[in-house]
Amino acid sequence: MTRALLVVVALAIALGVALAGCLEPEVGPLLAGTCKDADSDPAATVSFSTQILPIFARAPGGCGCHMPNAGGPGIGIQLSGLNLSSLSALRAGGRNSGARIVVPQQPCESILYEKVYEAPPFGSRMPLGGPPFLSDADLDLLHDWISEGAVDN
Repeated sequence: MTRALLVVVALAIALGVALAGCLEPEVGPLLAGTCKDADSDPAATVSFSTQILPIFARAPGGCGCHMPNAGGPGIGIQLSGLNLSSLSALRAGGRNSGARIVVPQQPCESILYEKVYEAPPFGSRMPLGGPPFLSDADLDLLHDWISEGAVDN
């Protein structure tokens, strides 16, 4: 390489490094401080059995990997230990989440809600391989169910 070409390459690298410090990575919208634990519709009660469990069981776009299937545990159960087929199994959490999977009355602190929302604080957004992801209506139901105490109803 000629000296002039080396200078051009060095300048291009320096410019790229300088610009990289100015650009934000694509990790989703800034959500810090925007999540509120309050129930969005206190007049309506969300049912675990008729509204939340069907979201978990739905495939695609649900949490079917964390449900048992005819051949045994789903891949999500095998990989993380998280089983969403019942409230007692859900409350046990997975290997990494434990009891923090659902913090009653605190959806913003519940790992389950964080992982299905637009920009989880760690790891991949669930369902893995989405879209489809949970709809806004599904997210609202999950949020409100946790806000209402995450009861088995």
